[in-house]
Amino acid sequence: MSAILQRAWDAAPRPAELPRLGTYRRGRAAHRRLYHGGYTMLGSRRGRTLHRLAERVDRDDVPGAFVDCGVWNGGSTILMALGAEGRKLWAFDSFEGLPTPSEIDGELSFEYIGACLGSEDRLREGIAQYADADRLNIRAGWFKDTLADAAAEVGQVALLHCDGDWYESVRLTLDVFYPLVSPGGYVVIDDYGAWPGAKHATDEFRREVGDSGRLRRIDHTGRYWRKPR
Repeated sequence: MSAILQRAWDAAPRPAELPRLGTYRRGRAAHRRLYHGGYTMLGSRRGRTLHRLAERVDRDDVPGAFVDCGVWNGGSTILMALGAEGRKLWAFDSFEGLPTPSEIDGELSFEYIGACLGSEDRLREGIAQYADADRLNIRAGWFKDTLADAAAEVGQVALLHCDGDWYESVRLTLDVFYPLVSPGGYVVIDDYGAWPGAKHATDEFRREVGDSGRLRRIDHTGRYWRKPR
């Protein structure tokens, strides 16, 4: 597929977006601004999905905060924030780039140690420009040092975004926050189709907890599912 066709495919509305084209248009416009502003590396479909699911849980009165694990420069957090006003936002990132992977993540993964280096300042800048900074809670540091300690303060979760790339990061995110996801809430996995460790962690965890909710495809790498009610 040529680059032009790929961009057109990524920008086109998905069947799930057709019933609410206003949401699609808002999500696409927000993603475009954030992508070109250097706040996100997500493709349009993945960005719009975060925005749409944030709107969905708010419309369905699913209780809980929005939790973003692996935020880079904050675009994914902002897209969720724009989908629903008033929800607390939790952003977790090392702001030191990707950690060292393990063998399960594949040989190529070791070339990406330290990649995807995000900025807490850019995250704060973007939230201040597009959303409400008072809603934002940031925990900077490696997931192993921040997620479990914050769980009690986070409380219920309505939308969980896992963008940790490697097996250990995705598995830890699910171990800590999936039990807090409210029935009817959503879990989004960014790297399911890109890195074998992320896929393995997701499939393994879902088997262990007995969650057979339909795993829906967003694009070549993104997947999401709704926690059973």
